[in-house]
Amino acid sequence: MRQSGFPQASRDRLKSLCDEPYDVGQAGEPAAAEGVKGEWRVDPAQMDQPWAARTALLSPFDRLIHDRKRTLELFDFDYSLEMYKPAAQRRWGYYALPILHGERLVGKLDAAAAADRAAGVLRVNAIHQDQPFTKAMSAGVDKEMAALARWLQLDLVRAASP
Repeated sequence: MRQSGFPQASRDRLKSLCDEPYDVGQAGEPAAAEGVKGEWRVDPAQMDQPWAARTALLSPFDRLIHDRKRTLELFDFDYSLEMYKPAAQRRWGYYALPILHGERLVGKLDAAAAADRAAGVLRVNAIHQDQPFTKAMSAGVDKEMAALARWLQLDLVRAASP
């Protein structure tokens, strides 16, 4: 009996290729996420470790947002990869990057590099704020956009604001 859209052989191969375990089993300690159903596990050694908040642009395939239903439940973050939608039906862009600030998902960055690689630019078409950005959030996003452009060896070009 199939449990997902993948045949059993594909699921077995996927499990063998992934760096992360498919099921964590009894790893860590049981934990509850207030207001969210399901089983959760935490690494108790990490609970009292120092943590510094930062801003990050995430891949649409990042494990933090991989399970869209869980991401909506835990973070109230609505996201879908829109590359397969017709352009007129997209809300955030062809390949929008989720924006993580501290412990919250706060928006999406609509940037295009592949289409403009010949021009040598990372084109930022829009920054969608799920909540109004503070100065710190805006500065963090600006820093991350610049870092991404450097890593891609492209010049950063921001679309004019409406």
